[in-house]
Amino acid sequence: MAETKIEKTSETEKEKAEEKEKAEGKRKEEEERAKKEKTEGRERIEEKAKTEFEKKEFPEEGDLVIGTVDRISGTSVFVKIDEYNKEGVMNFSEVSPGRIRNIRDYVVPNKKIVCMILRVDKAKNHIDLSLRRVTAKEQKEMLDFYNREKANIIILKIIIKDEKIIENIKKKYHNITLFFEKFLEDRSIGEEFFSKEESEKLFKIIQEREKQKKAKATIKLKLRHEGSNGIEIIKKILIGNRGDAKITYIGTPFYSISIEDKDYKEANRKIREIAEKIVLAMKKEQGYAEIIESKK
Repeated sequence: MAETKIEKTSETEKEKAEEKEKAEGKRKEEEERAKKEKTEGRERIEEKAKTEFEKKEFPEEGDLVIGTVDRISGTSVFVKIDEYNKEGVMNFSEVSPGRIRNIRDYVVPNKKIVCMILRVDKAKNHIDLSLRRVTAKEQKEMLDFYNREKANIIILKIIIKDEKIIENIKKKYHNITLFFEKFLEDRSIGEEFFSKEESEKLFKIIQEREKQKKAKATIKLKLRHEGSNGIEIIKKILIGNRGDAKITYIGTPFYSISIEDKDYKEANRKIREIAEKIVLAMKKEQGYAEIIESKK
């Protein structure tokens, strides 16, 4: 009888170890995929930014550009292409697939949009654009980058008054956003552009902003175990499965787990994965576990 019990315990421990290994493998795989997608998106944006100071007079067919809707006339949308200082034209059929009942549901004057270059007629100075051929992911990546770059230039203008310095930074680092990232890693690169006082001030502003940018995801759990050592079992499960998450005891039988990340979606994915592991571990120990809520 004792041998049978030992064998069952050994099998249970082995199953737990295998499941933990599988969960860890899945977590690492998802992290790598998310990291790869983020890197690929950044590389596309940076590659485009690198051509900013080697710009031809006209964009090329297939390029993605950021533009500002100027006006709507007849069945055409006229867009000012920011980086080329030229006007492009987009037919309603290239705004969205299918029938458009109200064009202003898609574009309005002064709205920033990402368009694809369809055709370029240099002789006639004419550029055809498309909005519907740009994916939601491409729209988000380029507009996010545009907004970050705009905010970073504003920060630089607070520190320095000479706009030629901003242009010099762009020439060397292709965009201010990339320069800020490298500046946080190595302040010495700022010596070429700023005084010691300016460099210190800029570093503190960027550092503080990076701290504030972190997103926090929290999940509330209801955990209960009726065993004589139930509290110890709950503690062991929480500590053993929390990963990088912070655990807070709210009051029997409630606990909260939270995690921070630069991206809220990633933080939410991580915390939900941890919560599910805790729920699974509690059930294996014949306890009760329930995810009550999740929030930022």
